[in-house]
Amino acid sequence: MTDLPISYSTLFQGLGLLSVITFLVSLLLIPFLVSRASADYFLVHATIVEQRHKRHPAVALCIKIIRNVLGSLLCLAGFLMLFLPGQGVLTILIGISLLDVPGRKKMLNTLIHRPSLQHALNWMRRKTGQAPFRFPAKEDATF
Repeated sequence: MTDLPISYSTLFQGLGLLSVITFLVSLLLIPFLVSRASADYFLVHATIVEQRHKRHPAVALCIKIIRNVLGSLLCLAGFLMLFLPGQGVLTILIGISLLDVPGRKKMLNTLIHRPSLQHALNWMRRKTGQAPFRFPAKEDATF
């Protein structure tokens, strides 16, 4: 490995640093976000999005742009965390929940109905003293 060009060495160091940073940020940010959401978040989120779209068009557009940029960054970071240390699936879930794109409802429904993910989310909420999330039944999922 010592015969690699300097650029590869720098790339590996950068990826290692990125890995450490995403791991530490996910350890702090994900539990904070999960504990701050309301227990019925997965039941009422669609209604909140509809109300947000009824605001002034300029405000709605600014909010949509900010949410999509943040959601895209979280999805990318979550994807990287599938291979690097961190909470990849939970980060992707939070990223997808921020996006305003077609197919979001189907992806979220698929993710939130995974028992392992529900258990992990509610475990975090128990650790912070919050009520567990309530999830929609699979047949009436309107996320």
